[in-house]
Amino acid sequence: MQLLINAKPRREVMIPLFAILLIPLLAMLAFSIDAGWMVLTRTDLQNTADAAALAGAEKLQEMWVQYYSPGQVSQSTILTQAVTNSGPGSPMATAEKFSALNKAGNVNITLLDQDVTFGFTDAQGHYTSPYLGGFPNTIQVIVRRDGVANGPLGLFFARIFGMSSIDITATARATIYSGTVTSLKAIPGVNAHILPVALDYKIWDSFYATGQSPDGVIHYNTTNADPQLHVYPYPGNAPGSFGLLDVGPPANNVPAFRNWIDDGETPNDMNYLVNNNLVPVSLAAPKQWKCGPGLKSTLESDFASQMWVPNLLPLFKAVSYSPYQAATGQGQGATYAIVGFVGVDISAASGSGSNLDIQIQPSAVIDPTAVLLNQLPAGTQGSPLTPTSTSNTTITTFGSAKLTN
Repeated sequence: MQLLINAKPRREVMIPLFAILLIPLLAMLAFSIDAGWMVLTRTDLQNTADAAALAGAEKLQEMWVQYYSPGQVSQSTILTQAVTNSGPGSPMATAEKFSALNKAGNVNITLLDQDVTFGFTDAQGHYTSPYLGGFPNTIQVIVRRDGVANGPLGLFFARIFGMSSIDITATARATIYSGTVTSLKAIPGVNAHILPVALDYKIWDSFYATGQSPDGVIHYNTTNADPQLHVYPYPGNAPGSFGLLDVGPPANNVPAFRNWIDDGETPNDMNYLVNNNLVPVSLAAPKQWKCGPGLKSTLESDFASQMWVPNLLPLFKAVSYSPYQAATGQGQGATYAIVGFVGVDISAASGSGSNLDIQIQPSAVIDPTAVLLNQLPAGTQGSPLTPTSTSNTTITTFGSAKLTN
């Protein structure tokens, strides 16, 4: 006997089953879309925080040098300006400016004053906030999409389940790093910024210890009221303590020095120094760099064009200090024993002939062609207030700020 079975589909059973399964499918879809949206926004927030912290740290470098400038009488004012929203050039204002240039979740990010704080990072990477005395070397920012700033991040399908938004924050911390410039390198297409003049390292060290120029006076700049080093001319010192210096292939003409002052040193100049073993330098192992033909008053306008432009300045060790002899040899064959480099601004350049006047101030310098030894968080290589030999370079020559959280 043959048994017949009715195989007609029971569609009315599948429809309720599909409806039941659709709920977790929609939930998974909502989760994946909103999760991706949250991850993208969090990434944008972190990038914003990183950019803001690094931008603020660059300004912190400049104010670090001002704070520890020799003879500085306005440290408390500089510190206040550094850690508050004191103006468009302050670290806090700069961080906030860069934050506003970025978006997260299609919203331009406002960084609040209260979310920009400062602290100190030691050589082992330990962060302390608030910092305990001295000047901070680290800036921290918190960028938000929450009820405090910029509004919570709105979600899409998660609203079905009663979750319409979520709070997201990102934190970044950037630390300024200093080091001693011991060498130089050639980078294609990048000019170095090294003034073609040499200064006795003991004059620089004496300036940092006392704030005084070689004439025994603390000179204050009329523009920023900060101390400056009067380097040319100055009475009572042997000539040559601030003389022209070849910072590339030997040159005995004013146009060559004018180009070095105005435009910096080319990669070919840097290659000459490297290939002729004129770097690295140190106090223990100086290198002999050729003297120029004497400081020319016709270069006054070129020095003036570099006012307030950060440059590296070579330091030399004199052949003898009693009696004083700055250079080895005479005339075209004379050389300076170069021992290091410091960061400076030309703060005054005027006059001509015997009335030529040049003064400099310490300045934060980041030069990509400079090779720094022992880069550490600023302030962890010894006290800037007790300089020894060329250790002062650790508070005027910096590497790029680094994210440290």
